[in-house]
Amino acid sequence: MEFYDSLQEYALNNENYKKWREIHGKAFGKVFLSAFEELPDAQIHLTAALIRISKRDFNGGLEKLLELEQICFHDFDWFALSYFLGLCYEFLENEEKMNKYYEQMTEYDEEGLFLIAFHPFYRTAKFAQRKAENEKALRYYHKALSLYSENESDPEKLANMGQICVDLGTVYFSCQKYEKARVFLEKSVQYSPAVNPQRNYVTALLLAVEGKREESAKLVAGLPDFLKTACEQVLASL
Repeated sequence: MEFYDSLQEYALNNENYKKWREIHGKAFGKVFLSAFEELPDAQIHLTAALIRISKRDFNGGLEKLLELEQICFHDFDWFALSYFLGLCYEFLENEEKMNKYYEQMTEYDEEGLFLIAFHPFYRTAKFAQRKAENEKALRYYHKALSLYSENESDPEKLANMGQICVDLGTVYFSCQKYEKARVFLEKSVQYSPAVNPQRNYVTALLLAVEGKREESAKLVAGLPDFLKTACEQVLASL
C-alpha cells in the first residue's frame, strides 16, 4: 500500500496535521483518536482520508479508507474503520454498503461515542424524514437506537438515545400513530430529561390531538419563537 501522498501532504506540515487531528478528534472522539494506535503512518492516512471527506471529496476519502483494510490488526482498528467506511458510504447515499459496514462494526466488542450528526444511520433517517419517506426514516432511526443497551448509563449516550427517540416520536406523529409517538416521547424523557424544544413541539401537538388544549398551550408558550409560530400554525389546522 502506498502511504507516500498522505505522509508528504500532512506529516511534513506538522502544525496542519495537528490541527486536523484536533478537529477530527473533537468530532469523532475515541473512535478516531485510538484507531491504529500502533501504526502512526496509518493514523496519518486515516486523517488524510477524513480531511478529504470533510472537504466533501467522498470518493477520494473512500479510496483512502479502503486501503486501510489491508493493515487492520486489532479489533478496535476494524471497528473504527468499519464506522468510517459506513459513514462515508452514508454520505454517498449508498445504503447497501452503508449497512454492510455499520453492521460489520457491531460484530466487534468495542464501543465508540458518536456525535448525533455523525451517528450511524442517523443522516439517512433524517433525510428520509425530510422527504416524508416515513417508513424508511423509522427503519433507520430504529437501527440507530438498536446500537444502545436499554441499561445504558453514559450521559452522552443517553442524550443520543433521547434525541433518536424524539425523532421516532416525530415520525410516528406524522404517520398519525399517536400511541407510538407518545411511547417514544416518554422514552426520550427517561433517557434525557433536559429540555428538548423539538420534543416539546411534538408533545404540544400530541396533547392537542388528545384534546388537552390547555396543557398544549403551556408547552407552546415556552417554545423558541420559530417553533412557536410553526406549532401555532399546525394547531390552527387541527
